Amino acid sequence: MNQDIAVMIIKSFTINIFVYFTILKIYNVQNHKRTKEIVFIIASIIGVGITGILDKKVPSEIIIIIMYIFQVIVAKLTINNKEYSMIIGGLVSSAITYVGFAICMIIEIGIKIIFNIKYPSVDCFIIFILMCILFHILSKTRRISREINFLRERSFSNYLEVLILNISAVVFFTYCLFGNYYGYITEHILFTFIVVGIIMIIMIQKTLTLYYKQKLLQQNIESYKEEIKEKDEKIKELSDEKFKISKLNHEFYNRQRALELKVEEFINNANMEASGELSIIDQIKNMTDEYSTKQQEINNVSSLPKTGITEIDDMFAYMQSECNKNKIEFILKINGNIYHLINNIIAKDRLVTLIGDHLRDAIIAINNSSNTYRSIMAILGMKDNTYEFRVYDTGIEFEIETLLKLGLEPATTHKDQGGTGIGFITTFETLKETKASLVIEENHPENDKDYTKCVSIKFDGKNEYKIISYRADKIKAEAKDNRIIIKKL
Repeated sequence: MNQDIAVMIIKSFTINIFVYFTILKIYNVQNHKRTKEIVFIIASIIGVGITGILDKKVPSEIIIIIMYIFQVIVAKLTINNKEYSMIIGGLVSSAITYVGFAICMIIEIGIKIIFNIKYPSVDCFIIFILMCILFHILSKTRRISREINFLRERSFSNYLEVLILNISAVVFFTYCLFGNYYGYITEHILFTFIVVGIIMIIMIQKTLTLYYKQKLLQQNIESYKEEIKEKDEKIKELSDEKFKISKLNHEFYNRQRALELKVEEFINNANMEASGELSIIDQIKNMTDEYSTKQQEINNVSSLPKTGITEIDDMFAYMQSECNKNKIEFILKINGNIYHLINNIIAKDRLVTLIGDHLRDAIIAINNSSNTYRSIMAILGMKDNTYEFRVYDTGIEFEIETLLKLGLEPATTHKDQGGTGIGFITTFETLKETKASLVIEENHPENDKDYTKCVSIKFDGKNEYKIISYRADKIKAEAKDNRIIIKKL
């Protein structure tokens, strides 16, 4: 076979096949991928035939344009996508392929010199092998994958014209580089590669910077919209609370006026019996107590921060009502996007169970304590780039025996209150499944003006059980193994 024909076939097939496979990567095609690969291989062979027919009959620039149109048509028929995206995707794929070819060609020159290769067809075959290696490396690089994701986003249309100009420059620059490559390279081509390559990289970098700035601006706008929505909901809740207080005042107004009239009668009638005096005092006390109770109910049923996940918000609302029944202050803080937590780290139902179990334990611990400070604070969200669920309470501390048994068998400090220890068994199952860590922090019980302990579930990927306590020495003395990490508070 003539060397020129062999070079043409290998080069044309290499460029065509890698253009198609780059398109598959750009559009992240997964379904029926094998069928599409076969179609693209056949299209690449047809492309070789078209190039062979047109070679030396029409200018090389025209051949490049014809092949680009052919590639876009084949890709459009094979991959169902928007036409404007496919045009851009085709340009991007061509540019990536051409630049990759140029890089591999330069590497091949070194190989050619070392092994003294004299056949251009062998040169092209080596370039094909190098292309396979290069594209395999690039396909495994996450950063590269993220950089091309923008092609699948509609917001990118604002930068369409700039990108077309950039990529078109790349395509035709690469033609100047190796459009007539037959196993040799000149100083002129190498200089062109360096100069135009630098300009191209700067232009594309500027375009991507503009794109990401716009994307950041869009995210900020969405964040502001969400914040405004939350503020509107808060205003509505405050309005509802004001209405309830107004209704309460209205309810007691007439009763107050009737009582005032009775007091006036008592003052004006010196002969009123003592029983009547006691009756008035009782009525005043009862009405005052009733008013205070109802006002407290209104205040206690305060608005909780929302995660936006119905099941989680409902569980927090239920535990708030349980705290109100037990005259326990309930504080809730939500930090960050909880959707990412339940979509990527822990199942929603598992998280709801964790929340219910540990808040219930905190209520029981407080009811078993003589501490006058009755409060629970729950925190769900991000801290130091790690998701966690924390429960602070002012209840009694764990028995040391219970701490050492947690995760091994059902263990509880509150058997008389209905505690079974099953909650912690479920917790440890969740810890193992999600590779999360359990951290129990204990303050000295004499400090009755602060939370006595904190139970934390940290989704840190470590799957540890850690105790940080004022009585760390006692716990260590009774521990029989190194299963638990015990530290002094």
